[in-house]
Amino acid sequence: MISAPDDREDQAFSPGPRRVLMANPRGFCAGVRRAIAAVEDALHVHGAPVYVRHAIVHNRRVLKQLEELGAVFVEDVSEIPQGAVTILSAHGSAAAVKAQADQRGLRVVDAICPLVAKIHSEVAQWNSQGRHVLLIGHADHPEIIGTTGQLPRDAISIVTDLASVSTLPLPDETPVAYAVQTTFSVADSARLIEAIEARFSNCVGPRSSDICYATTNRQSAVTQIAPRCDIMLIVGDPTSSNAHRLVEAALAADCPQAFLIEDAEDLAHIPLAKASTIGLSAAASAPDEAIEEICSWLDGLGFLREEMAGPEESIRFRPISVVTTEQAPPHLPKILTDDRAAVDTVLMDAIGDCPTRNIRLADAMRYAATAGGKRFRAALALAVAEMLGGDRGSALRVAAAIECVHAQSLVHDDLPCMDDDDLRRGRPTVHRRFDEATAVLAGDALLALAFEILSDPRTHADAAVRSELVLGLAKCIGQDGLAGGQMMDLYPEADLSREGLIDCLNRKTGALVRFAVEAGMLLGRSNAQTRSALKSYATDLGLLFQLRDDLLDSEGDAAIVGKAVNKDKDKSRETGVTVLGAKTTALEVEALLRACDSALEPFGISAARLRTLARFAARRDL
Repeated sequence: MISAPDDREDQAFSPGPRRVLMANPRGFCAGVRRAIAAVEDALHVHGAPVYVRHAIVHNRRVLKQLEELGAVFVEDVSEIPQGAVTILSAHGSAAAVKAQADQRGLRVVDAICPLVAKIHSEVAQWNSQGRHVLLIGHADHPEIIGTTGQLPRDAISIVTDLASVSTLPLPDETPVAYAVQTTFSVADSARLIEAIEARFSNCVGPRSSDICYATTNRQSAVTQIAPRCDIMLIVGDPTSSNAHRLVEAALAADCPQAFLIEDAEDLAHIPLAKASTIGLSAAASAPDEAIEEICSWLDGLGFLREEMAGPEESIRFRPISVVTTEQAPPHLPKILTDDRAAVDTVLMDAIGDCPTRNIRLADAMRYAATAGGKRFRAALALAVAEMLGGDRGSALRVAAAIECVHAQSLVHDDLPCMDDDDLRRGRPTVHRRFDEATAVLAGDALLALAFEILSDPRTHADAAVRSELVLGLAKCIGQDGLAGGQMMDLYPEADLSREGLIDCLNRKTGALVRFAVEAGMLLGRSNAQTRSALKSYATDLGLLFQLRDDLLDSEGDAAIVGKAVNKDKDKSRETGVTVLGAKTTALEVEALLRACDSALEPFGISAARLRTLARFAARRDL
């Protein structure tokens, strides 16, 4: 508890009841809690130091607490040692910052707020439509800097006031679109949008307000109580935009005086002596303990707290995965890291950068295909081909085609009509980073690209082999494979039996695992006995992989798993855990691992890589 300033007695005022009207909601929002938790989780998983570019939230008290845990805050990624774990601010980062982080080999966790990610997606979409983007906000705010950094400089203009709208060096017939800083004044943004629409007839805006729900709610709460107060106190940091907007909202609502304060000691400088009614609110980045210390100080002056009615904020964001995205996690087995760069090279070459193609579509395809996954299925194809004497170049192309299909399945899985995920491997999903339509088309294009790669003579000189690869992949993703399995997962039969569950898993997950093994066999030398043993291995491995996933979703730690957990439970999905029980599912995983080992016995030491992959699938925590 902070002690009262020396002149506390001078603030005393006896006549009449004294009240503190407590605005609701106030203080931390879900996005701020999520951002702080990301730093704490990263420190827990990776150990200190963890580097954070820019203040994760605008509050010096919070930053000091994180620094004491081992966080190091920097303003530029050039200050971060190469290869270090790095968290990018919740305010969002320019594309150039991410590129620089990639060049330095930083292991990046992008803590961008989902609401800011939505704006990044919007401005990119409007730019692709040929519209000039007008960004309403404060030019020096990190969110505005990050958002303008998504587009070429001449494609976006910052609008701060009515004068800046009228002086924009653009013809009035210019097709424009507007976006708004999430912490901007609700009232000011409305006036600026009205001015923009009055000047530019060809104007569009977001389908829903860009201003953060927490900003809107706090400004509304302050506006409602400010006219009843002698003084309005806003708890927050001087660097916080949303804190300053609350002060402005109070004054605009005819409160005689409004002050921004960080802690109880600041009250010594506030003229409280003649105030009978004080209003109190707090910025979305103000910690609860600072608010309580101020309230306790006011308690001592004889003020009685009165909670005001306000909307309950039920929004919750999924936690940020602290498994780094720009490099393979260091705890992956060597077999999953050896060939990543080679597979990615084939992928990037296949996607290409042809100027006659749509740049946005290609960007979305690259974003989806290089999201930092395990490359488990690609490693399977490579390991089988190597064991059977197949050509490495051919195997790399097959592996790239498999990763195209896997990426496509994840892009579509994440869509609102499917699993509705905002994050994958610690960064916004494709439909959040771009938009839903682009995500669908990027998935479609990746699927088509897989067949392009397999049918290309560079994959194999023998057209018959290429034809078998194409046919095998088509069956893998159709009604008897991925698509059929997904439908069974979305619409399970009543009282799902063990047999029905296994049939679903063998399609949904097992089909692509089996294709990876079978494709590796097509590239090498095999006989009937070899094919039978490896097909048995592939079937058991695919089922093992998904059952382990079910256990992780039920019991895993999101910080370690690298994605949201309990998703299946939340959606009442049938899984190995719900049908068989957790204990039986774990026993099934071990039995399937033994079956994989048994199937590989005829190959001896040459199957060591395949045994490693099976053990990883069974014992993994990510």
